[in-house]
Amino acid sequence: MKEELKNIILLGENVNTELKEASKGLPKSIFETVCSFLNTIGGYIILGVNDNKEIIGIEEELIEKIKKDYTAQCNNQDIISPSILSELHEIKIDGKILLYTYIEESNEIHKNKGKVYIRNYEGDFDISNNIPLIANIHNKKRKIFDEDMIYPYVSIENDLSHDLIDKARKLANSNVKKRHIWMDMNDLELLKSAGLYKIDKVTGKEGVTLAGVMIFGKDEIIRNVNPYCRTDALYRVDDLDRYDDRDFVETNLMDMYDRLIDFIAKYTMDRFALDENARRVSPRNVMAREIILNTIMHRNITDGHTSRVIIYKDKLICENPNSFRTMGLLTIKNYTPFAKNPTIAKFFREIGYADELGSGFIKITKNSLLYSGKPPVFEDKEMFRVTIPLLRDETLDEKDLINLANGTLNGTLNGTLNGTLKIVYEKINNKNNITQKEISYETKIPLRTVKRNIDILKEDGYIQRVGARKNGYWKILK
Repeated sequence: MKEELKNIILLGENVNTELKEASKGLPKSIFETVCSFLNTIGGYIILGVNDNKEIIGIEEELIEKIKKDYTAQCNNQDIISPSILSELHEIKIDGKILLYTYIEESNEIHKNKGKVYIRNYEGDFDISNNIPLIANIHNKKRKIFDEDMIYPYVSIENDLSHDLIDKARKLANSNVKKRHIWMDMNDLELLKSAGLYKIDKVTGKEGVTLAGVMIFGKDEIIRNVNPYCRTDALYRVDDLDRYDDRDFVETNLMDMYDRLIDFIAKYTMDRFALDENARRVSPRNVMAREIILNTIMHRNITDGHTSRVIIYKDKLICENPNSFRTMGLLTIKNYTPFAKNPTIAKFFREIGYADELGSGFIKITKNSLLYSGKPPVFEDKEMFRVTIPLLRDETLDEKDLINLANGTLNGTLNGTLNGTLKIVYEKINNKNNITQKEISYETKIPLRTVKRNIDILKEDGYIQRVGARKNGYWKILK
């Protein structure tokens, strides 16, 4: 654990790391951080390190009192509510004593002295008066997804589009080498197979889910069940106060995808480029597909805010209601893939529209650099926003754009491993047949976090599982 903590300290404070001196005892502000980690994505708290990442240690006579005070206060409802069980662990690094703990994300909303805190970048922020933001956090922590709500009185025969279901069959079949199982299923069987028709094992209620209605529903039933299923596409170049053209899309997700893709194609220039393999590609088309899929698959589907696609002369903005996880600017270094609507996302992967979770972020970044020579901007807030530059840097030629895209992306990816990601990666690198439980036991990182980090490492191309679950091993790819 010593080397892992040294690496965490070296990287400094961020969304899941807090460093504190504790030279005079337990810092009072530590419980704001505990609260914010509980409410956000968890993280490490390390005592005995200053803001410059210098290990200064803690006086030995203070150790026991700090540990006792910390444990007692965590279990005090007046300090942390609901209270938690947490303790500080002692470790010696470079001859100096440090105390550390890992706070795992909670499935409840916690308060510190009556105030709600969340983590953003390297700070703890009081959001007690931001009711919509607290509601979003609550929704994020729920164990059920809005897309799984069952509508027993929605009729497959009368309320869903059979043409769209048949279209999905054919798309899924064209996406596999062998005949897809949907080709031999009736509509009900297909819906069940796709997770769009479910049975509640507690109440016995069964029917088409909200996801099923949104994907295949006729316009009338969508307006009745979920009137928030809409996207406003605007073209603003001459009339910046209103718009030059508009398509207000209120329909099922499959038709919505087609209409929004067509709108972007109509009002943006298609520049062809060569990728690293000298293949001719259309960065505009790739970016359009990925940002529209993000809007469709990952929006907060029951939020009343309208998703928007806005095309200006110099940029394309796409935004949608969001259950944020990071709050702020997203980069490849702090970005963690998370499916807001896993059933909808799985469906679009099944029909070949989408790739694996997390791939869109990298594709948009790479193709933005190929298209204009400039990176996109991702903002993870109450409204998730992607801004893509449209005006090309004319000082760059084709080769410059390729080098910029590959160099920027590869250089960033090679530096992404931080915090618990780096710890898990090093454990696998040192022992390629190590189990997830062994990693959790040896590092004191919660098993759920280990599993999440392994998924990220696989998705980002760092590791690959070879062989069966019991007898297999991890292959290091980079």
